Amino acid sequence: MPEEEGDSMEEREKLEKMDLLRNRFKISYARAREVLEQNGWDAVAAAVQLEEEQTPSGFFTEELKVSGRDLVETLKRILHEGNVNRIIVRDPKGYEILNLPVGGAVVFALVLPMLTALSAVVILALDYTVVVERSS
Repeated sequence: MPEEEGDSMEEREKLEKMDLLRNRFKISYARAREVLEQNGWDAVAAAVQLEEEQTPSGFFTEELKVSGRDLVETLKRILHEGNVNRIIVRDPKGYEILNLPVGGAVVFALVLPMLTALSAVVILALDYTVVVERSS
């Protein structure tokens, strides 16, 4: 009997997570379950994935694989190119180490010291993923 209670509790928790995602992102149960399964039933990771997938219309994203030693120069180049709305940098395990909304050239001047500090952290690092959200 205790095993059945444990199973029903686990199912209830899964359903609550699915409901949370359905209500927040206006998706179906099937899609909520799919995203939760992809993220090991971690609701926060699933929410982040859905948020990234639901980029507003008029925007597009591109992903770049960059070595640690080239990361700072790549970020500087992206910021100089313009029409950038957000930059996300993920480490080799997929964890976000930088999530920066970018708005105009003024931000670039503010970001330079952060990029310098970031370069000290990632000099010998592995490959990173840079996600760039741009206006179409």
